[in-house]
Amino acid sequence: MKTQHYTVPCALLLIALCLFIRYSIGRRRFNRRGVAGLQQFSSYHHFITVTTIEKIILIAGNLCGLAGLFLLAVAGINHLKF
Repeated sequence: MKTQHYTVPCALLLIALCLFIRYSIGRRRFNRRGVAGLQQFSSYHHFITVTTIEKIILIAGNLCGLAGLFLLAVAGINHLKF
């Protein structure tokens, strides 16, 4: 099967993308923290906008990670099966 050769690199790419997204958003959240340890925003509107966008991107990143793990599992099963 020709598609098997692309399964593992695509899976690793999806997992790397997941880790990069989680790292980037975590870093942004860390840099927004003040002395008291709370995230600081300039306005309530900015808070709602940024946190909503970050949540959507985090969900997409987590889905990429799950898809990558699923592809690795499928590749492993196909490798053992044939």
